Amino acid sequence: MDTKSKSSKKFSFLAAGVAVMLAVAGFMACYPVFEKQAANNYTAPSRSGELLQYFYRGNLVLYKNMLDKVRKEEVSFADLYLKTEEEKFPEEEEFSGEEAGDIYEVLGERTIEEYKDALARAVDAIMEEWESHAMNVIFKNIDYCVVDHKTGEIIKNTGRSIEALYKDKSREDEDVPYVYYVMMAYDEAGNLKDIFVRDEKPDELLKNTQSIMSGKWLANYLSEYGYRYNLVNANTVYFNVGQEKLTYRIDERPRDMTFIYACTQQQKDDLMAIWKDDSFLRTYRNEMWWAYVQAGAVNIYQIILAVLAITALFLSRIKGYCLHRMSGAQMHLEISLPAISCMIWGLEFLIMELVYFSNNGFFTGILAEYLDFVTEESMLMLGGCINVFALTLIFGAWFYLITTFGEVFDLGLREFIKERSLLIHIIGWLIGKTRKKANQFKEEVLHVDLGGETEGTVRKLVLINFLLLAVMCVMWMFGWIVLVIYTAVLYIGLKKYVNKIQEQYGKLLTAARSVANGNLQTKFEDDWGVFESYKEELSKIQNGFRAAVDEEVKSQKMKTDLITNVSHDLKTPLTAITTYIELLGEENITPEQRKEYLQVLSKKSDRLKFLIEDLFEVSKASSGNVTLNPVDVDICHLMRQVYLEYEDKVEDADLFFRFRMPEEKVILQLDSQKTYRVFENLYVNILKYAMPHTRVYVSAQKTEAGIHIELKNMSAAELNIPPQDLTERFVRGDSSRNTEGSGLGLAIAKCFVELQGGVMKVEIDGDLFKVVIDW
Repeated sequence: MDTKSKSSKKFSFLAAGVAVMLAVAGFMACYPVFEKQAANNYTAPSRSGELLQYFYRGNLVLYKNMLDKVRKEEVSFADLYLKTEEEKFPEEEEFSGEEAGDIYEVLGERTIEEYKDALARAVDAIMEEWESHAMNVIFKNIDYCVVDHKTGEIIKNTGRSIEALYKDKSREDEDVPYVYYVMMAYDEAGNLKDIFVRDEKPDELLKNTQSIMSGKWLANYLSEYGYRYNLVNANTVYFNVGQEKLTYRIDERPRDMTFIYACTQQQKDDLMAIWKDDSFLRTYRNEMWWAYVQAGAVNIYQIILAVLAITALFLSRIKGYCLHRMSGAQMHLEISLPAISCMIWGLEFLIMELVYFSNNGFFTGILAEYLDFVTEESMLMLGGCINVFALTLIFGAWFYLITTFGEVFDLGLREFIKERSLLIHIIGWLIGKTRKKANQFKEEVLHVDLGGETEGTVRKLVLINFLLLAVMCVMWMFGWIVLVIYTAVLYIGLKKYVNKIQEQYGKLLTAARSVANGNLQTKFEDDWGVFESYKEELSKIQNGFRAAVDEEVKSQKMKTDLITNVSHDLKTPLTAITTYIELLGEENITPEQRKEYLQVLSKKSDRLKFLIEDLFEVSKASSGNVTLNPVDVDICHLMRQVYLEYEDKVEDADLFFRFRMPEEKVILQLDSQKTYRVFENLYVNILKYAMPHTRVYVSAQKTEAGIHIELKNMSAAELNIPPQDLTERFVRGDSSRNTEGSGLGLAIAKCFVELQGGVMKVEIDGDLFKVVIDW
C-alpha cells in the first residue's frame, strides 16, 4: 500500500512538472513574435509626443531668442505671448460665469493691475522652466536651427550645416548628415505652413508632429497655476473684479520663422539613453507595455493560464493522480481566489517587462556588467535560465492554485465551498454559537428547576424584555407598530410555553400513576422539562420499590430453600437413627451388631446435633442476635493457631499450606471465638473441596485501614456456581450434596466477619477458589 502511494505521488508530480514546463516552453517560443509585433506597435521616443512637445516648447523659446537678436532688445515671455485688456460692465449688468465658460474666479481685495502682474509672472515662470529643461537636457543632444524668413538671421547650436536643410529642401536624404530631423515653417500669421521630417517611420513622425504642434500647451500649463481658460476659446480667459472684467489671450504662435531639430546617429543613441533615464522612464515603460499588450503577449499569457487550468482539473480526474488530495492543496477560497485573480490580471505588467527586458537584452546587459568573464553565448543562456526560472515560478504557482480546486468533482460544488470557505466556517461558527446560546436559554426556560433556584432565569427574562422595550421606545411612532408585533409574538410564545408545561406535567402524572399501580418497569425516557428534577426522584422511588420487592422475593425464596434444605438435611440422620433403633429392637442381633448399631446411632445423632447448632448459629447471626466480646486479637497468630488444630487433617488431605504474613503483630479488636470459627470454617471448606497434591496459599497484608487476608486453593470439582451464591445458606460446592456438612460454613463465616465490621467475598477464576477478607 505504501509503495502504491509513493508511485501515485511520483506520477502526480511528474505530470504537473511536464505541464508547467510545456507552458514555459510555449510562452518563451512566442518571444520573437512578440518582439516583431511590438516593434510595429511601439512608438519610439524619437516619434513620441513627449519629445515633440519639447520641440514645441523649443519653438516658443527660440522664437523669443530670435526676436531679441533681430530687434536688439530683450522682451519678456509675458510681453510676447500674453495679451490682456480691461472692460467695464454696466451698473445694472452682472457678470455671469456661463458667459465666460469655465472661469477661475479669484475674487478678493486685489486690483486689475495686481492680476496682470500675477499672470505675467506665471507666464514667465512657465517659459523659463521650459527653456531651462529644453536647453540643458534635450537640446544638448540635438542640433537645432532657427531661420528668420525676413532677415535671414540664423541661430543654431552646432558647427554642422544644419541650415542647409532649410536652404535646399530638394536635397536627397542620403546627402543629409542627419538620420533624424523635424523642420517646421511658420508663415506671417503664425500658421504652421510646412513640415519636413526624416525617420525610420516618417509618416508616423509627420502625423504626430502635426498633432502636437496644433495644441495649446502654454495655455494648458498656465491652468496649472490656477488660471482656468474658456473651454470654447482655449486662448481666452476672463476675470471679474467688482464691475471690471479682465480678459487675457495667450498667443503662442511663432511667426515667419523656420525651426529645425536634427540628430546624427550618435546623437540619436545618446538621446535614447537620456530617454531611458528615470525622468522619462515611466512614459517609456508605459509605451513599451502597451506595445507588448497590442502584440498579444497578455492574451497569450492568459490563454496559457486557461490551458494550464484545464490541464490541472483534467489531471485531477485521472485515477492515480493525487496532488489535489494532498494536505498542501487544502487552501481556503479566501486565499486562492484573490491569488488567482492577481495572477490573471495583476501579473500582466511583470510578464510584459519580463518579455521586454529579455527581448532587449536587459538581463544579458546586467550579467555582462557583473560577470565580464562570461562569454556572450553564456550570457544568452543565463538570460534564458532567468526566464525559465521566473516563468516556472509563475506557471507553477498558477498550476498549484488551480489544483486546490481539484476536489470540487469529488465533493460537489456546494460541499466544496462549504468545506473550503473560511468565511462560511466563521459564519457557521457564529450561527452555531448563537443558536447554541439561544437553545441553551430556551432549554433553561423550558427546563427551569422548580425545586431549585429560579432567580437567575427570571432575571434574564426581565432583562431581555427590558432591552426589547427600550429599543421600541427609541423608535418614536414606529415603536407602536413594533409593540403590536412584539405583543403578538409574546402571546404566541407564552401560549406555546404553557402548552409545553401542561404536556410535561401530563407525562409526570402518567408516570406517577404507573408506579403507584405497581408497574415497577415504567420507563422515564421522555423530556419532562421543568419537572425534570422530579423524574430522578420518581426513578429513585421506583428503584427503591423494586429493590424492596426483590429483597422480599429473595427472602421468601430463601425461606422456602431453608425449609427444603433443613427438611432434607435433618431427615437423613433422623431416618438412619429410626432405622437403627428398629434394628436394635430385634431379638436375634449379636453383641457385635449391637455395638456397631450404637456407634452409627451416636454418629448420626452427632451429625443431627451439628446441623441444629449450625442452623441456630446462622439464624442468630443473620438476625444480629449475637453477643460479641471484642478483645485484642493477634489475627496472624490466630490464623496459624487454627491451622495447627487441623494440621493432621491437612496431611491426610495431601495439601501443602503456604503462609505469607507480616513479621510484626497485627492487633485487631475482635471476638476471638467468632473469629476462630471464621477461619475454622474456611480451613474445613478447603480440606473438603481442595484438589489433593496442591498448594494452599494463606496471605495477610497490613493496610492503612487494617488487614487484607486472602485464602486461595485449587478446587477438586468444577465450580459451576456463581461465587456470590457460595456464601448463601445450605449451598455446597458439590451440587450432589454427597459431602458431609451443613452447607452453612461459608455463610456463618461471612456473617461473623460482617458482624465484626469486616467484608468477606468469594472469587472464582476457573478452578481457583479465593476468599478475601478485609478488616
